[in-house]
Amino acid sequence: MKTKFLKSVLPVFAMVLAAGLAFANDSNALNTTGYFDDPSIPGVQQVPGGTDCQMSGVIPCEYDGFQVYADEDLLNPLHKNI
Repeated sequence: MKTKFLKSVLPVFAMVLAAGLAFANDSNALNTTGYFDDPSIPGVQQVPGGTDCQMSGVIPCEYDGFQVYADEDLLNPLHKNI
């Protein structure tokens, strides 16, 4: 009785666990949103694909020659940490 129960429940439990862990991965952790202001385009633009820059670092982060910021208000510049 015990083995029949384990043989039927264990594969179902493994599939539920695998499906739950598949969605637990945060693939966007390194990809932050960045914003820049291009004078030829009205409004603040979002960096396509995101950036791998942080709030602190040495080299200012740029996209097409424009400084990249962490927010749409262009107050917090992003930097590369090398």
